[in-house]
Amino acid sequence: EHDTSPFDLITRRYPEVLIIKPYNSCSQICVYCQRNWEIEGVLDPRAVYPRRMIDDAINWIRERPAIRDVLITGGDPFVLSDVTLKHIIGRVAAIKHVRRIRIGTRTPVALPFRITDELVDILRRHVLPGKREVCVVTHIEHPYEITPETAKAVSRLRQAGISVYNQQVFTFENSRRFETVALRRALRLIGVDPYYTF
Repeated sequence: EHDTSPFDLITRRYPEVLIIKPYNSCSQICVYCQRNWEIEGVLDPRAVYPRRMIDDAINWIRERPAIRDVLITGGDPFVLSDVTLKHIIGRVAAIKHVRRIRIGTRTPVALPFRITDELVDILRRHVLPGKREVCVVTHIEHPYEITPETAKAVSRLRQAGISVYNQQVFTFENSRRFETVALRRALRLIGVDPYYTF
């Protein structure tokens, strides 16, 4: 991503879409992750970038009206505190030309209890039907990962008007015959839309 990073914490490969990475760790380090080589330790306290650096990246977005879709990822941003997430999402939502805010996270699988009413409320307050979508992009890779706790976390998000999509990464396990079909069927039953496959 170094070649497509025009500013610290930002990756931009498409004119209207970019990635902002405020946090460089996760609740689970996945072997298939395209950024796992950057992560030094699980939940490393030094993985949270300084607020000034995050704000500078958001200001960079504000100055580019072509950007309509912002993916907040990392690392896993849902590992951040509610206070930090409220600040980041609020500042991104205040940019008038941003029409879609996505949060890339594996917490519905790895830490489903992280999807609290308080977190859902932080997201819900920025949903503006017809003007701005706020959605969660999960990383569920196999039907075995869909538990009752995951289903409950997804339901909590959906009931708040937050779309939930899934990004599947082809792995040895889920590339076997019928595994992806089984995953997509299971995702739909809990209210997750299969979105795209790496």
